[in-house]
Amino acid sequence: MGLLSTNQTLYIVLASLGGVLVFILLAFLCFRKFYERKHIRELTYFRLSHLCEQNDYLLLNNYRINIDDKNVGVIDHIFISNKYIIVINDFAISGVLSGEYQGEGLYNTTKQGTNIVANPINYNINLTKRLCLFNDLDQSFIKGLVVINNDAIINVKNENKQFQIIRRKDLAKTIRKFDKENVKNLKEESVVKFINYLNENN
Repeated sequence: MGLLSTNQTLYIVLASLGGVLVFILLAFLCFRKFYERKHIRELTYFRLSHLCEQNDYLLLNNYRINIDDKNVGVIDHIFISNKYIIVINDFAISGVLSGEYQGEGLYNTTKQGTNIVANPINYNINLTKRLCLFNDLDQSFIKGLVVINNDAIINVKNENKQFQIIRRKDLAKTIRKFDKENVKNLKEESVVKFINYLNENN
């Protein structure tokens, strides 16, 4: 068997290097998906904090609220923009999320099959209603967002404009869209009263 020519050697080296690079890329993409699902709350927090730095917005995190006499819910983020108080909860999931937006459960379809998961939109709506009830806040000034990881697919039907489920990459765009709506800005005294209430009760 003769020695390989220079071109053959170069081809083998480049093909091997290409295979290694493809493997590294696939490993990175898998790791990134895993990391985002595990750290969805922190990643959402960093994105919201960046928005606050760019604009005159306020951000509160990990607000606990009584759902009933026995159960306590957690609002991951309360984001106060120019026109809305936005109640945000993070939800990590793989595969496809489908069903009716305010149904009891949603279908989660992965390679392993289809399961029913508790509807995070209902959880967000219930927390928002309790927040408005305790603070005597007009619910028209509230928006609700469920933020999920970017690699998930959303196929939720009949979603309304007040309560939505979005991927994390669409978070900034969605909030900016809210602030372009033709409604009056929040009054400063109302925001101060709202924040004081949160500080007193959490």
